[in-house]
Amino acid sequence: MMPKACILRILFIFFLLLVSLFVSHSVLAEGKKPDLVFIIVDDLNDWIGVMGGHPQANTPNIDFLASKGALFTNAHCNAPQCGPSRASLLLGLYPKSTGKYFNSTKRPSFFKEQAMQGVRSVKKGKGKYLDLHQHFKKQNYRVVSGGKVAHAGIPRNLHASFKRPDDLTGNWVDEKENLWKEGGAHFHPVEKTGDYKVAKWAISEWKQVSEKPLFMTVGFYRPHRPFNAPKAYFDKFPLASIQLPALPEFSDLEDLPEYGKALAHSNAHKNNFNPRTVHQEILHRGGGGVKEWQFMVQSYLACVHYVDEQIGFFLNALKINPRDRDTVIVLTSDHGWNLGEKEHWCKAALWRNTTRVPFIVYDSRKQDMHRQNHQPISHVDIYPSLCDFAGISKPTHLEGKSIKPLLDNPVNKRDFSFINYGPENIAAQSERFRYILYEDGSEELYDHQNDPHEWLNLSQNPEYLLIKKKHKEGILSFKNEKSPFISTAAQ
Repeated sequence: MMPKACILRILFIFFLLLVSLFVSHSVLAEGKKPDLVFIIVDDLNDWIGVMGGHPQANTPNIDFLASKGALFTNAHCNAPQCGPSRASLLLGLYPKSTGKYFNSTKRPSFFKEQAMQGVRSVKKGKGKYLDLHQHFKKQNYRVVSGGKVAHAGIPRNLHASFKRPDDLTGNWVDEKENLWKEGGAHFHPVEKTGDYKVAKWAISEWKQVSEKPLFMTVGFYRPHRPFNAPKAYFDKFPLASIQLPALPEFSDLEDLPEYGKALAHSNAHKNNFNPRTVHQEILHRGGGGVKEWQFMVQSYLACVHYVDEQIGFFLNALKINPRDRDTVIVLTSDHGWNLGEKEHWCKAALWRNTTRVPFIVYDSRKQDMHRQNHQPISHVDIYPSLCDFAGISKPTHLEGKSIKPLLDNPVNKRDFSFINYGPENIAAQSERFRYILYEDGSEELYDHQNDPHEWLNLSQNPEYLLIKKKHKEGILSFKNEKSPFISTAAQ
């Protein structure tokens, strides 16, 4: 019979082996977690080559990322202004649950009685929710953030952060200014510009080797105003060659309800050029013609091309992972931008140009990512999606749905995404249609298959009554906090 001491020694060795196997398994499991890079661009609409928003768009680096990953062509912000959009994105909550609908709570003159702020959700309890950064930090990721990711300031208590650099001033090519008194082309070297510095910082953080997987958020500021960039970027778009946005031969406002017309002529709660609207002021400065309009389009295209180059500078560094992990990259914008469509400028409206954003996902673990997906998704889906890409748990407060099922199987469908401009102004975006319900009950309905520019309001067309009814019911259910609209059955 084996001595008791010998048995205990064997049991102890067996125990050590089990512990060793457990630790080894844990290390391997940890090693399988990918690095995640989330890139958000400020005020970038669909004027990138792969989305075809403007025929002169020059964005080879973003286009290349889209060619290697999946492009969601029907992605939208949840609120068409920086502050509320980024709050929804970072918290995974709709504006009705964050209480943030606008950058400013100053009431526009055409608004009715809707609240300018405040939580409207009855489903969610009060409390502080972990944003993306804090959740990933809690999940043992090394978390860094640089540039403009949150609307104001940078997230706190991260492993590393970098404040957005100030805009350059002076050293202009000429004395030309736009209506916001912003110079255009300048002679500053690109190395002194803000987004170059953000990219350079991000590259330095990417190269840091650590045992933890990396979660990095990087915010690029252009094409946000001021519309200026080094001269070389303006030279790519000679002023005389500039094409204006596609416009109908008739007035694009004639079939809008009065509320929609007022929204078209508004400028994010401001009235800087009274009695003229922004669009009227641009035409006025062009001597009643389009020259000033062309300058604005030229400036936007130049800024888009500039930021694409800085993004490419950063993306090039991501080709080699110093931590020997897989890499997931997600690129989007905080909202769209109008440049004269519907006589509207900037953001702060519920049309497709204003809310549609680029949305690209690249995952080094996937060979075939079903290169384009046309299902409606929105920013509240980013938080749960990043959790799924990382293989970590999701907080229970999230209101969005992961897009991973759409990547895994192209037959999966979504019904609607929802966009708020105030608690009572809501758009429902489906795969084909956009329906807008304003606080006074007036409506707009557009068929993107036949009318991608939203020139024809079909809300009063009896042939579309059932389609309008379905979308309106979707909005009312959304306001009443019913289940999110997502299904996985092929249609």
